[in-house]
Amino acid sequence: MSSVSDHIQLMKSQEKQYDSVFDKREWLYINDTVTQYDQGTSIIETTSLSNNSKFLDYNSAYLSVPLLITLTSNGATNEGISTAMPYMKAVSFKQSFLSMINSITVDLNGQSMIQQNQLIDIYNHFRLLTSESWTSQNRWSTIGFYPDVAEAGGFASTNNKYAPAANTTNNSNLNEGLTERLKYILDDSGVTLDAITTSPLSGLISKTELAKLYVSHLSTKTAGSATTSPVLQYSVKATIMLKDIHPLFEALPISKSLNFKIQIFWNNSVATATQNGTAWTAQSSQFRAYNGTLPLMLNNITDGFNGAPTGTLRASVYVGDTCYDTTQKGFTGVTTGGVGKQVELHVQAVQMLPDIESNYAQNHMRDVSYHD
Repeated sequence: MSSVSDHIQLMKSQEKQYDSVFDKREWLYINDTVTQYDQGTSIIETTSLSNNSKFLDYNSAYLSVPLLITLTSNGATNEGISTAMPYMKAVSFKQSFLSMINSITVDLNGQSMIQQNQLIDIYNHFRLLTSESWTSQNRWSTIGFYPDVAEAGGFASTNNKYAPAANTTNNSNLNEGLTERLKYILDDSGVTLDAITTSPLSGLISKTELAKLYVSHLSTKTAGSATTSPVLQYSVKATIMLKDIHPLFEALPISKSLNFKIQIFWNNSVATATQNGTAWTAQSSQFRAYNGTLPLMLNNITDGFNGAPTGTLRASVYVGDTCYDTTQKGFTGVTTGGVGKQVELHVQAVQMLPDIESNYAQNHMRDVSYHD
């Protein structure tokens, strides 16, 4: 009597074995030409990559971006913020790491391909939300993405621990997307087994080793006092795919001699939010050099910060390893990030077999169509 497994085994035995067309495959990277990101810009030039003899695949290329998020009170003193927050439920990115990019310009071999348009992160998040599916979920943690999925939402007539009156609910208890994005940043004091206090991550790997591996983690955790602000700093190693930034890179085939100049304008920003003991009551945002969007999402303070009393929080996010906020950088406990200093572009390079390369070169001329 036949079975499905018999047919599958027979089909596998009849499959054609394909010969490799690539003689060598490797990843190359170049550093940003900018080393200080206080002005919120990056410039990446691919001249050194285009001058080698290999084919480059910009469709799979990505930016490796060190980020430093600093969460404190709004002043050097404690100002009423709890000294014992459940730290890993405090702050996350909105939707994905794409929220860090306000706009880009791209020149190819001296010709302008992409002109500056601000707020492209809003459109790029729309692209993610409409193109990603649950079958591609395995890449979500890499790009910091998880859609906001509210299990319950609506308007309350009075203030409550989930939201102020007449505002929709948004917190890690009821927003599954926020909950999942919080998990992308590790805390060495957090438990590896749910609700088992004797299973901290530090028993497996220390904060020092997490930094050596360039893993996103809570790099600074300093409790506040009556005279000092609590300090939380998240060192995040963000991966941003070029094809997610702009459709041009999604349409490019593997090619030689493409000399790109990519300028990126980052959403470096600072936000303050005031809590009255029950709900958020006021907020403000500041941006470096130009108006953008705030990449960060603060969890509800009563639910996420363990019933903190009235006070004002200050959160900043900067590319690189330095907090440039004029208020926070002088606070006791504020230090540098632990996952690198500079933006890098990583590109896959392939070396074809001679006959394959000759055939590809002869038929390589093609039009590239993309939506700007």
